[in-house]
Amino acid sequence: MIAAFSFANAPAASAEGELSPVMVVLDSSGSMTARDAGGSGTRMDAAKRAVNSMVDGLPDQAQVGLAIYGAGTGSSGSEKAAGCKDVRVVQPVGAVDKPALKRAVTATKASGYTPIGQALRTAAAQLPKEGQRSIVLVSDGEDTCAPPQPCEVAKELSKQGVDLHVHAIGFRVDAKARAQLACIAQNTGGTYHDAADADSLLGVLGRVTERALRHYEPTGKPITGTADPFTAPTMTPGQYLDTLSPVEERFYAADLQAGDTAYFAATAVFPRGNPRRIEVVDIKITGPNGADCYHRERELHTRAKDDGGALTAVLSWNGTAAGSSKPKGCSVPGKYVFRITRDAKDGIDRVPVELQLRIEPPVTGSMGEPAQTSVVEFAQPPAGAVRAVRGGGSFNEATTLPGSGRYGETIYYGEELFYRVKLDWGQGLAYRITFGGRPDGKTTNIRTGLFSPVRSEMRFDTTAYTGVTKILPTDGKPIATPRVVYLNRNANNAQLRKAGVDGWYYLVAKLGAPSGNDAPGGVPVTIDVAVAGDKVAGPEYGASTGETPASPTPSAGPSEPTPSSTGTQGTGGVEPGGDAKPVAAESSSSLPWIIGGSVLVLALAIVVAALILRRRKPPAPPMYPNGPAQGWSNRP
Repeated sequence: MIAAFSFANAPAASAEGELSPVMVVLDSSGSMTARDAGGSGTRMDAAKRAVNSMVDGLPDQAQVGLAIYGAGTGSSGSEKAAGCKDVRVVQPVGAVDKPALKRAVTATKASGYTPIGQALRTAAAQLPKEGQRSIVLVSDGEDTCAPPQPCEVAKELSKQGVDLHVHAIGFRVDAKARAQLACIAQNTGGTYHDAADADSLLGVLGRVTERALRHYEPTGKPITGTADPFTAPTMTPGQYLDTLSPVEERFYAADLQAGDTAYFAATAVFPRGNPRRIEVVDIKITGPNGADCYHRERELHTRAKDDGGALTAVLSWNGTAAGSSKPKGCSVPGKYVFRITRDAKDGIDRVPVELQLRIEPPVTGSMGEPAQTSVVEFAQPPAGAVRAVRGGGSFNEATTLPGSGRYGETIYYGEELFYRVKLDWGQGLAYRITFGGRPDGKTTNIRTGLFSPVRSEMRFDTTAYTGVTKILPTDGKPIATPRVVYLNRNANNAQLRKAGVDGWYYLVAKLGAPSGNDAPGGVPVTIDVAVAGDKVAGPEYGASTGETPASPTPSAGPSEPTPSSTGTQGTGGVEPGGDAKPVAAESSSSLPWIIGGSVLVLALAIVVAALILRRRKPPAPPMYPNGPAQGWSNRP
């Protein structure tokens, strides 16, 4: 049986929602009746305008709740006992009901005490018990009801997991209240912001809530790796979710048939304020009966403490292909085991880890067009109006860019935004991203990266941002792919090799968190994208045994146990309608995706082996039409 195989129509990874749930907590204590400096009306009037504006800007799919404290009693001494319990949930976390939220806020009257600690407990109880979730707290003063002390409550909340954050906004607060609110944020990995008047509160509340909604939300079928490779759970192709501490090994197994190529990816998701600055994700593979395959992949994140974010390591393997030069114990069908570690010994905190397994059957017919020798570039930058988009918070939620054009939005400090572009066989893309200037911009790092459908980072670029307009890449040339063809995986350059599968390619933009918590508003970003080439016929895949549909993946990884290198900075390319600029070839000793022997011999061997074995399996639908998640690697 001959099958045409594509990533483009694959079933999606399970995800509960595109946005993280957020609980907003609003101060309605008696002090909010004070006049707002420089504005008309009271602080409560300013807060109502800010909340209503924030509600208007919420995406329809947002999961947002609201709690109000201090509105149910007065502030006399006789009312303190009741006032310190006065926390009311106006709307539970769920699909946002904008009219109901605005009516509740408009009807609120400031009058009572300030039970911040109790309000945090109430808000946390409204949120899910796991996954990325946030509380946005607005207060004009310190807690007047302790115990419980707000900082102690924040420490309690931090024990519920690194993915629960409290973002605090101090509205015209003094030094003592500011210290208390900052303590809450710092103990939960959140942020603190000052708002000096109604206008600044209006801007701060909107951007803080927006940022809280766009966390990386790990998804996948629950799985628990074992500490013993011989009892590892057997995975079938799909996306899974586990957790991993920095002091343990986790093992997972996969059954590989003759000629299969397996692709295993592990994405660790770190919170801002991660205990370690440097994080490493390491994958190693062993063959049947524990045979050492002498192959591992390691990825490094050097800003894990400041920026959090996600880090992915990926490992490909096709030692079972005919003519493989892999070690003898790793060139036969059987159960293969993947070991993952974080490779750090200075903490015991656990983080979510997304796992993906893809299995590709051998090609038994045409392999399509020859391998490419160049990448595409802009013949000229895309022209026309900038189309507004809203980036997703993870690769699971990446926003689709429908093709060539200019796209723009606002990115906030500490965010990384995810977009995807569909490439069929024969198509390639080139893009660049502009971070706009702003006079009060903070000094931080900016970054962009391009990822293949199988989570391999093809190229990245990064530089410092100080509020001055910056374009990435900084060398003036776009980040680009070659035209996507199957035989690219046998090219002499890593950037070209990673464009050996069709499907969703991912563009990621990052604006780092500056030193200090009080960052200004968002930075405008513009993404210029060009898609070149016409769709052509792809490879003809054979059938495979086994019960689970296979998924295509790139070819084998390196045969030596050395760390991988990422962030390939290839600078050549071919402009659509322009001159060809070949990408420089690498030496044969550094070709991690070539199995061994000549490409022609390998291709013929795969075909012959498939015909002899006569393996029959229905053509498998590729996985993830909405695209898999993806993280950064080798962060500067």
